[in-house]
Amino acid sequence: MRRTVAALLVTTWSFAAVSCAGEQARTVVAVGADSTAESVVLAEIYSQALARTGTDTTVVHGSAAPAADLDAGRIAVLPARNGGLLDRWNPSAQARTPEAVVAAVNASLPQGLSVSDAADGTDLRSRLLVTEEFASRDGVRTVAALVPRCAELTAGYAELPGLAGAAPSPGLISGCAFATITRYPDPQALRKALQDGEIQVGIVNGPPADADSAGLVVLDDPKYALRAQNLLAVYRSGIFDRAQLKKLNYVAGELTTEGLVDLVRQVDTGTDPAAAARAWLDAHAL
Repeated sequence: MRRTVAALLVTTWSFAAVSCAGEQARTVVAVGADSTAESVVLAEIYSQALARTGTDTTVVHGSAAPAADLDAGRIAVLPARNGGLLDRWNPSAQARTPEAVVAAVNASLPQGLSVSDAADGTDLRSRLLVTEEFASRDGVRTVAALVPRCAELTAGYAELPGLAGAAPSPGLISGCAFATITRYPDPQALRKALQDGEIQVGIVNGPPADADSAGLVVLDDPKYALRAQNLLAVYRSGIFDRAQLKKLNYVAGELTTEGLVDLVRQVDTGTDPAAAARAWLDAHAL
């Protein structure tokens, strides 16, 4: 049985015993999400994937603090970015690369929580944008080349539609502290500010879809000045059998940055998240 819940209620629990017309009580596993398209469609994917193992699941979305709901036991599973979890559980950790972040997350797990495999095909780090003129004139094509100059540069931030991710923190970029960071209402306003010279660096919370067409350069970050952000599922320990855990890990093996961006686009343009998730699972034989 699957149910979609529009908003998290105080009375929602990660496991609920339900019965219908004399049937024996069944356990329903709640998969949580916030209100972003990314979070909701991923919750649907993990929920439906578990349902295909015979698990009764429900999706609970609209929470302002789904990680707190997981900690409190109001949900049992939460799709997340592992770098974001590390920022929450151990913000002073020095781990930056995907392998180091996986190890640090596992070492920082609160009691009672476990994580699935990380989706190595996803790279959801924030992206830094500069104009082509700036990149060519100053020879800046990577984040590492920008870092020594951060203190003399002004930056702006905007959230990409549908993607999760927090606003820039002081430690977002290792060794970099901009002179100022201005928040813009949307990516279009951020691009205009870059092109008009109001700021020198733009920050967005994931991979921008059309930076090239806007005349902007996305700085490469092969040395991971920005902490790795790969998708995974964090869940209450001891609730799943081997088949269920394998299904969670199979999902991680199929998720990619491009695939997630496409799913988010579908949901943002009106596709039902449950339908988008179902089609994705079918396409990947999950």
